[in-house]
Amino acid sequence: MTPSKHPYNGDETALAKTAGRSIVITFLTGGLIGAALFWIASDLSNMPASMQMENHMNMNGSTSREEAGAHTHGMLAVDDWLAKPAITATIQKDPIGGWNLNLRTKNFTYNAAAAGLENKQGEGHAHIYVNGAKLARIYGDWFHIGKLPTGHNIISVTLNANDHSSLTQNGVMLEHKLTVMVE
Repeated sequence: MTPSKHPYNGDETALAKTAGRSIVITFLTGGLIGAALFWIASDLSNMPASMQMENHMNMNGSTSREEAGAHTHGMLAVDDWLAKPAITATIQKDPIGGWNLNLRTKNFTYNAAAAGLENKQGEGHAHIYVNGAKLARIYGDWFHIGKLPTGHNIISVTLNANDHSSLTQNGVMLEHKLTVMVE
């Protein structure tokens, strides 16, 4: 009979070494994950005030952060821009299902490659909200929305700078709202 090469063949020392290594690896991995989470949390708490998020009213008129869809990004005034951006939108039922949203902007260019980079006048993206909950970021004129709940639905689209700040003019967010009734 050929002896087995498994450490359980009466070699208790080999089994103890394997178990000991597993415990050490698990402990070190847990420590690294904990340190990474601590580092991220401390960086977020030391973020400059200019980069911190503000709580803005959501599409349902509520100011509670606990409610789904509350806007939680900064605002960027366009009052001193030479060409003020604007947005309008239309929505139509898709013959196959859902809804097709068409955005029309003025003095504004979508730039997906600049998301998260330095803000430029007249450049950025749009955010779409359905009943106050953020659905997506948009980098073009058309967006398909899937099935909507029965009843009145508020679709809101905001213009946003590269850093995701909502663009405002005279203190009012640049947005377009639509109501869709689903029976």
